[in-house]
Amino acid sequence: MAFGRRKDPEPTVEPVAWDSADWFVISAVERPATLRRKAVTGPRCVRTRVVEPGVELYAPAVFIAQPDPETKAYELYPALDPRTLLCALAPVKGGRGGERYRVTDGQGQELGTVHRTGATKRTVQHAWWLEQPGHPDIVARYHWAKGSAKDVRERGASAVVRGAGQLAESVVDSLILGGSEGGDSSTYESKPVTWRAGETEVALTSGHTDKAVRTYTPRASWLDRRLALALAVLREG
Repeated sequence: MAFGRRKDPEPTVEPVAWDSADWFVISAVERPATLRRKAVTGPRCVRTRVVEPGVELYAPAVFIAQPDPETKAYELYPALDPRTLLCALAPVKGGRGGERYRVTDGQGQELGTVHRTGATKRTVQHAWWLEQPGHPDIVARYHWAKGSAKDVRERGASAVVRGAGQLAESVVDSLILGGSEGGDSSTYESKPVTWRAGETEVALTSGHTDKAVRTYTPRASWLDRRLALALAVLREG
């Protein structure tokens, strides 16, 4: 005779199409913890929320591979077809400081570039931004950086002068994030981030779930979702 209450089996988390989700996260959690259950985890990958009756699940959409742990380069594979390369991210050497990553498709054709601006030059916009051929730079400006590009540059230059030529990374990031952008898991941004193409068109936004996990939502129909995935993977480390 069996004693005690039998636990219900954990639901199977089936993979979903990489381009079908409205928003996504980078996480290992398949099923968040509840008052009665511990969290269920799987591989760290791109996931999207799937809600079943009484159950919140995070289904894998894209698997993330890092061939060399010492190099910040990644390969992304669709969870529904993990043998097919979706896109690859590789650092680009040279430039004027900061970081650049070239994003290519499965055939090696360039899709665009992900940039990370160095802290000392981060006076106008968020550290991470995108270039997609045929479109204006996709950037997230700080809340005070409004007006024309010329006006923004002038105010940014003034801010540098007032700050004795350098702004600390944590101070600059707090202008837009209200929290840490340095990877500290104990702090999370309290404000959403909005990347725009040009002056007004919203291309991508980032917020967070009630579990304090960053979310990413592509907004512009023309934005190559693979670039959004690349930015998220690089930003989340």
